[in-house]
Amino acid sequence: MEDFKDIVEEVKSRSDIAEIISSYISLKPSGTNYKGLCPFHGEKTPSFYVNTSKQIFKCFGCGEGGDIISFIMKIENLDFIDSVKFLAERCGVIIDQDIDENTKNRLNKIKKFQEMNTEAARFFYFSLMEKNENSGITYLKKRGLDEKTIKIFGLGYAQNSWSSLMNYMISKGFSLDDLVECGLIVYNSNKNSYYDKYRNRVMFPIFDYKSNIIGFGGRVLDDSVPKYLNSPESDIFNKRLNLFGLNLARKNIGTSKQVILVEGYMDLISLYQFGIRNAVATLGTSLTKEQAVLIKRYADEVVISYDSDDAGAVATLRAIDILERENIKVKVLNLLDSKDPDEYIRSNGMASMMSAIDNSVEATRFKIDRISKGFNLADRKEAMNFLKEAVKVIRNISSPIELDYYVNILAQLTSTNREIIMTEAFGESRYNKYKSENKSGFKANSKKNKNNSFSLGGARNNMLNQPKMTTSSVRKIDDAILNVERYIIKMMMQNSRAREIVPLKIEIDDFESEISKKMYSLVLNSSNKGIIRIEELIDEKSDISYFKKLDEIALNSELFDNISEIEKVISNFLKHKYNKKIDQLSKRQKILEDRIKTMEKGTKEANEVNLEIMEITLSILELNKKLKSL
Repeated sequence: MEDFKDIVEEVKSRSDIAEIISSYISLKPSGTNYKGLCPFHGEKTPSFYVNTSKQIFKCFGCGEGGDIISFIMKIENLDFIDSVKFLAERCGVIIDQDIDENTKNRLNKIKKFQEMNTEAARFFYFSLMEKNENSGITYLKKRGLDEKTIKIFGLGYAQNSWSSLMNYMISKGFSLDDLVECGLIVYNSNKNSYYDKYRNRVMFPIFDYKSNIIGFGGRVLDDSVPKYLNSPESDIFNKRLNLFGLNLARKNIGTSKQVILVEGYMDLISLYQFGIRNAVATLGTSLTKEQAVLIKRYADEVVISYDSDDAGAVATLRAIDILERENIKVKVLNLLDSKDPDEYIRSNGMASMMSAIDNSVEATRFKIDRISKGFNLADRKEAMNFLKEAVKVIRNISSPIELDYYVNILAQLTSTNREIIMTEAFGESRYNKYKSENKSGFKANSKKNKNNSFSLGGARNNMLNQPKMTTSSVRKIDDAILNVERYIIKMMMQNSRAREIVPLKIEIDDFESEISKKMYSLVLNSSNKGIIRIEELIDEKSDISYFKKLDEIALNSELFDNISEIEKVISNFLKHKYNKKIDQLSKRQKILEDRIKTMEKGTKEANEVNLEIMEITLSILELNKKLKSL
């Protein structure tokens, strides 16, 4: 049974509770947690919370709660064993109800490796802190580390000896074969002898997110090579799946939901000692997809602070692409004249570092600046070549406001007309369509303009692929609303995930037009699990003009495989609805307040007006509360 407990723990450690639960219901950030409508009882106000740091869920409405296994047991109606197997298959853990001998051996090996690493770390630490000062402690003091920081990170020193660690570990009962497999000692087949792998090195224990020691990184203290020597890949240590310092950072990310991503051990440790405790470091390799997924479990934003040389810039660009594919917001820290974060914070201090973090540049600006370094923008031909490269970056911008900002930057850098840049980026036909729509008053991504039009969401298709609106629709707000309602209907027709999520947030009465209400009902009740075609919904009584405009809406259905894009559309629709209702109530409230000034206090009529004013005030408060929750 103990072996099976280890398997359960491995399955739980590899399962991101927020990611898995969000495949069943829509979750939104709420402080350090996530919230959504409980899948286990009917409710209209979210009372279901997911805590990613503790990897648990709790519904304060019906009382259901537990870890990810409890959730799967309940929602999939499985017993404990089958729930573990269900999750194991999802996260790539090989498991069987009757644990085979190979699995038992692997789990036993992991446990033994953890014990060996813990004992080795103890030996390295005491070797570092012995009375007679050694080159290890001299190096760390020179780097500005104090004893408290050294202890927190469990730093150590591998003696300049061929067998000191080996002899110590043998005395603790560990075999030579196990020590070789764990990567603590090396076997020389030519001489049939064993020796310590790490000699005369500062030792950095590598912890997993649960603070188990899974390996080591050793930095040389002389001219030997390699400069850094890491534990070999094994059942316990996989560089792609772990991040240095995550065990400490995950406790300190808090409500900021921000992580500082650095390259080196010393970068992270220096930041920690100065008080910046939400940093993690890659383990001697470029950032991996698996590491990005791990970061996403705890943070929404990453500030990259790699070395300031060309290699660091190249690594930064690669990291940006990986993080953005996981829908993580990315910024880049400017280290000015410092070569790395360690040097910067030791030279400039905590306040300057915090200011630099606050003033980090957006990933898009970093990419543009990086491209510009290869061109002489004062030369017209080179400026045009730069522009051809830079527009490849802005094509991927989803926010119309952000797009407008960077088009202006490129226009200033190259002294080029905005329209030329937009045409170069999107092609003449698509840009003309965008320009026409914006002239009609349907300003993408403005919360509200004088014509009361509003954004549909962050997708670029919202800006470039919306149906053209006529001049009359600008004057008639109902047409603008109808246009957005059509957009939501079309999104649901093309994406089954949208058909699951939209009804959780938008009720049929939220639509203002009767035809949209009818369409909403038809789409929800359709038996088609794939893309719903318009002809499936048309009957002899249908408003053909409505369907014609519906057919004009061109959406990229793959875009809405991303839940966040669907939620942006829903959120902006509801924001408009609530704001419009607040405007209507506020106008009514103003009329009543002016009216009551002319009334005699205490009369029946005055009391009725006061009661209506109070009801309106409560309604406005409730609507504002809903707005804040979006």
